[in-house]
Amino acid sequence: MKHPHDEIASLETRRATGGGFPVVMLAFLLLFPVAPVGAVDLSAVSSAVVKLYVTRQGWDIRQPWAREQSNRRTCSGFFIKQGILTNAHCVMDATFIQIEVPGLADKIEAERVAVNHQSDLALLRPRDPEALPRGIEPIRFGKLPESRDKVVTVGYAIGGRQVSYTEGVVSRIDIMAYAHSGFENLLVQTDAAINMGNSGGPVFSDETGDCVGVATQRFSGTIGYFVPGMVIEHFLADLKDGRVDGVPFIGVNMQSLENPALRASLGMTPEQSGLLVTRVADQGGAESVLQVNDVLLSVAGARVFNDGRIILRDNSRIGVGYEISRRQVGESLPLTVLRNGKVIKQAITLTSQEFKVIPTLPQYDTRPRYYVMGGLMFRAVEPRYYIPTDPQATVADIPFNIRKYFDTPRNDIDGVEELVVISDVFEAEVNVGYGGLVENTRVATVNGHDIRRLEDVAAAFVDNTGEYQVIDLEDKRRIVLRRALVEVEESRIRQRYNIP
Repeated sequence: MKHPHDEIASLETRRATGGGFPVVMLAFLLLFPVAPVGAVDLSAVSSAVVKLYVTRQGWDIRQPWAREQSNRRTCSGFFIKQGILTNAHCVMDATFIQIEVPGLADKIEAERVAVNHQSDLALLRPRDPEALPRGIEPIRFGKLPESRDKVVTVGYAIGGRQVSYTEGVVSRIDIMAYAHSGFENLLVQTDAAINMGNSGGPVFSDETGDCVGVATQRFSGTIGYFVPGMVIEHFLADLKDGRVDGVPFIGVNMQSLENPALRASLGMTPEQSGLLVTRVADQGGAESVLQVNDVLLSVAGARVFNDGRIILRDNSRIGVGYEISRRQVGESLPLTVLRNGKVIKQAITLTSQEFKVIPTLPQYDTRPRYYVMGGLMFRAVEPRYYIPTDPQATVADIPFNIRKYFDTPRNDIDGVEELVVISDVFEAEVNVGYGGLVENTRVATVNGHDIRRLEDVAAAFVDNTGEYQVIDLEDKRRIVLRRALVEVEESRIRQRYNIP
């Protein structure tokens, strides 16, 4: 299966994968051989920019017990005080990493220290720190740039061996979807052209020379994006306790309130604006704090407008998620809500708990979870399972019985914690007639036991002593297998289809 970063995809594909924004190709800035006259001198920082050679071997999503063929990619990275910073997508599923450091005759081996796939960031370190040349000055971060500021990306774009410099202009700062994770967080858009190989390289202010972010992805030829410094600093602060908690969640679904009749029905005054709480997830930070039909009026003192945005600076607006994503897991987030006509103050303790039955974040660096019995393969659905590999794919190419669960909180339907489906039928005598009829529909019960997570499937089969194994799907279709025949054929099926 191709990784989604290998193709540029349509707007519909990005929506299909749950990000709400076009899938963007991971890659990097075109060679710009001569810096403009009057540009900031970046020659001193070039010695802190390294080229990464990464060998990776991901999991085969269709045959989750097997690895894909190994492949090699190059990216960029740079020295900061804590180590070598790069993109998470550069080093995911990495089996071997080398770095090429300016001034060294040979590449040196590096290892991963921490990865945050949500924000597409990773921290590396050399396996032998003594192999590094002396005098490398770590790169430091400056403030969030302004729109129309000039920026320069430094890195190792494909097409040559030397470090490249590319100039662009900041055209937008907003909450947008990260191609690697589908997670929405602060991104900076630039008009710089982007090529493969420069991912993970630093982006500098052309005025001050401060580092303002990390190049990460592109949408089309002249639209590129970088992770801003404040997101990077959040990642580094997160690591201080020795683990990656990531960007927090509050665990609610909300609806915009741009319709005046809807606002009036909720008892809002003309001066009030906000978002309507439509669902509150169990085990999320908002549980027992917010209620369905609450109106979220402000977050951390920032007024929430009816389109779901708040003031960033001056009169520019940004998504309300900005105030959540800039905080750490465990922090308290103050809120003002309208409940039954009364304005009340609340506070939510932010959590790292994913609150949807289909997690937002692809479970990179881990083997896909599955269970095989009687030639039926049961899977817990996560984004890697349904991300389209065809760049022309649309949301319609994802089975409806999966799509309809994109925004479903855990425990919202029959206590379901994750979406369990039959992904494949490995045809044999015991399961004849089911192939092509039962795939990609939620498994509701097995032998009368409710299926709330994948582990429930195995337990329900093991505990059964009856003549039949009975699987009921949510659409009322039923699968019945003879238990004795399953036991006879199980090893044959696994041998036939090379299932361990």
